[in-house]
Amino acid sequence: MPYSLPILVVDDTEICRIGTALMLDQLGFRCELAHNGFDALALFKPGKYAAVIMDYEMQGMTGAECTEEIRRLEPGTSTRIPVIGMTSNDSAEVRKRCLDSGMDVVLSKECPDKELLRTLEPLIYARSKS
Repeated sequence: MPYSLPILVVDDTEICRIGTALMLDQLGFRCELAHNGFDALALFKPGKYAAVIMDYEMQGMTGAECTEEIRRLEPGTSTRIPVIGMTSNDSAEVRKRCLDSGMDVVLSKECPDKELLRTLEPLIYARSKS
């Protein structure tokens, strides 16, 4: 049974943003969409989302930079929103940058929906029990 809060999907490529949201919808999750990191930060409030799925390579603000800002908004609250990085760049440098920014995990954009679900569920359900 999916978590009651929506998942924020952040991607500057419309087809990727909508495709991810449709995949999550088919898995039973609700989504809100952001076109870039700036829009994501305008929508973000600690505790508002079950998780954030964040593209790495976006114009103006990378997913890592946006995640760093999200992490700066969380201290003093009782929440830490799971952030799942999604990237088509599978280099070790990009993965390290994503994880160093505070992302919980980094997946390839080409991952199957079952892999995303296996990654997402423990993160959001562990959070809902804390």
